Amino acid sequence: MASVNILDYEILTSQGDLKESVNKIKDDKTKISFRKNIPFYSFEEKITQNQKSIYDALKKLISKIVLKLSDDSKKSTALLVGTSIIDWNLVDAINSCAYEYKKTSYNSHKTSIDTYAKNLSDEFGLNGFTMTINTACTSSANALLEASNLINSGIVDNVIVVGLEIYLPLMSDGFYKMELISNTHAKPFDKNRDGLVLGEAIGAILVGKSDSKWSLLGGFSNCNSATITSVGASGDECVEVIEEALDRLKLTPKDITALKAHATGSISNDEAEMNAISRVFKNGIDFTAMKPYIGHTIGASGVVEIALFMGCIDGGFIPKTLFCDESISKTHMPLTKHKECKEGLFMCNYFGFGGNNISLVIEKKS
Repeated sequence: MASVNILDYEILTSQGDLKESVNKIKDDKTKISFRKNIPFYSFEEKITQNQKSIYDALKKLISKIVLKLSDDSKKSTALLVGTSIIDWNLVDAINSCAYEYKKTSYNSHKTSIDTYAKNLSDEFGLNGFTMTINTACTSSANALLEASNLINSGIVDNVIVVGLEIYLPLMSDGFYKMELISNTHAKPFDKNRDGLVLGEAIGAILVGKSDSKWSLLGGFSNCNSATITSVGASGDECVEVIEEALDRLKLTPKDITALKAHATGSISNDEAEMNAISRVFKNGIDFTAMKPYIGHTIGASGVVEIALFMGCIDGGFIPKTLFCDESISKTHMPLTKHKECKEGLFMCNYFGFGGNNISLVIEKKS
């Protein structure tokens, strides 16, 4: 698999833009908010749950990247969106018809989430090739891998990969009903972890063949589920994806400088991922989690967590993992202090619902 370069990246999280988010992580000043008395990482400026509001927010973020492209580059730039947000007409139908206390007649407007990508591509004068990927927590991570395939196949020269997640009652209530939400903080890999905390985020990464200090070397994605909502406790599915990603890139565990774990803070996923890390990286590995800083941004997490992780490395450090006081592993413990780091090979894991699992490897050279 041929690598592609990461040419630019932007994010908007509950902590602000890329620079603001990195600075708050570095200075231990990240904050959490609440929705319906449940911990939730909300945008400082609310993005309402309607198509125009979301479209405007996407446009504002993506424009920061598009404005740096020449007219010729735009014509060979595709746009991929990764999100877990379901079709809006389905959300409207559920809200209108499913609840007795607010039942109304319903007429579908037939507007899908994929419309965002097509309309944005047209407005910015991009190539016209668009795709929207919805594979739960791995959505925008899979979009990054697909972007690499498009470029290496010669279909386009560049791809803007977008991750999108905003607050939706349907999503939040679903996690709450499954008893997967923490009442306090996400505590990845801690013995006292009690669930995840959701968050909002938008991110965009531009990949292509032009020179850059950052590269997406590749990875491996697979769908192999023990259950619809989690992976097996042994971590077999996670091991398979990690080892296949390394094998395809002709790397060994010793080649990896550090690992960004998926690290949701849930009981089963953390156990599975920790077992996988322990089995693959037997001699130890520096690893950390981004979710205690910005929440679990579901479909956006692929793009947003990689961009935020790169921002930290560009700032000279690997961030520590918050709220992990006693590891569930006797041999492996996530970083408890920021660690100086300016370059290297980094693995980024995403292990999601429905057995959608992916490991990506990025590299920074000085």
